[in-house]
Amino acid sequence: MLKGSLAYFLVYSIRDAAANNVKRLAEEFGPDWAMQHIVPQVLDMINNPHYLHRMTILHAISLLAPVMGPEITCSKLLPEVINASKDRVPNIKFNVAKVLQSLIPIVDQSVVEKTIRPCLVELSEDPDVDVRFFATQALQSSDQVMMSS
Repeated sequence: MLKGSLAYFLVYSIRDAAANNVKRLAEEFGPDWAMQHIVPQVLDMINNPHYLHRMTILHAISLLAPVMGPEITCSKLLPEVINASKDRVPNIKFNVAKVLQSLIPIVDQSVVEKTIRPCLVELSEDPDVDVRFFATQALQSSDQVMMSS
């Protein structure tokens, strides 16, 4: 029987491979196909009761967004990430901050200002130290993007 960190690593590797396979399928068959066959199923799973499944979906969203482009990211993916910022599990919330940080270069600056930054500001005031750390890091990234444009 596997114990401790090795078992955790194997489970993580499987979730990571699943998210990467979703991305590869979207790249291979294109955004239209992915919008029809992948995105709805991925978004259905964002409310899974098991937090590790929700984390896998957040990871998949971060990988799908560059493939899907800014329009689908803003209309379909981003709202689900914002909703996930209200999750009760700190690991989900700090992964939301990481995903939002990864979306900053993909979406329009106005989306960063009106949607992403307010969510990150809220997360930066979370009771959990890790959530605050990753939210603050993502806010710094958004500041850099806004200063460079």
